Amino acid sequence: MKTKTKLTIVMLSAFVLMSCADTGKVDKSVADTNLTLGLLKTAEASAKEAGQIEIRGTFLQASCSAGTCNTPGSNTVTIQSNFGTTTGYLYVDYVNGSGTSTYRVNAEIVEFNNAERVLYYKPKNSANISALIWTITTENEILICDVFNGKPTLAETKTDLNSRKASGTVYTTNPKAAGCNGSFAFNFLTRTF
Repeated sequence: MKTKTKLTIVMLSAFVLMSCADTGKVDKSVADTNLTLGLLKTAEASAKEAGQIEIRGTFLQASCSAGTCNTPGSNTVTIQSNFGTTTGYLYVDYVNGSGTSTYRVNAEIVEFNNAERVLYYKPKNSANISALIWTITTENEILICDVFNGKPTLAETKTDLNSRKASGTVYTTNPKAAGCNGSFAFNFLTRTF
């Protein structure tokens, strides 16, 4: 081959390689914009995740009495919140010793508050709204109390719960022994995973 042809081929090859090297590259300003948008989306998702209900998940439930909690049985409690809202759902399945369901609660969480550790729920087959409160011990044990104070409105349910707290009917100071609807103990939850 002649030197001119070789030189032309080498120059064309170099040009093609340089063109290929630039393929898929993004302008720096576009890359910076994409990075900023990605970080904002991550921050937004983290904020929504942080706003989820504190005790979401599926748990086995056990009763407590006189400061001691039983081994979790077959009763399950599922609590989930809707991403980015203060709503969700509560599903409870009470199972008897023979393994069959005896009572189920299928409810919409109409509002929850992690700071106050309360959720307000409305069962699918009821017009009333009730409160469920929880506490987490220093050992990270989750204990819940269904206040069973169904009222026609959320405002009435909140007023009733505050009244029960003020009168000492509902409190979280010794939940394994008392504080749930008078002298009853709270229920103990164990995660199923």
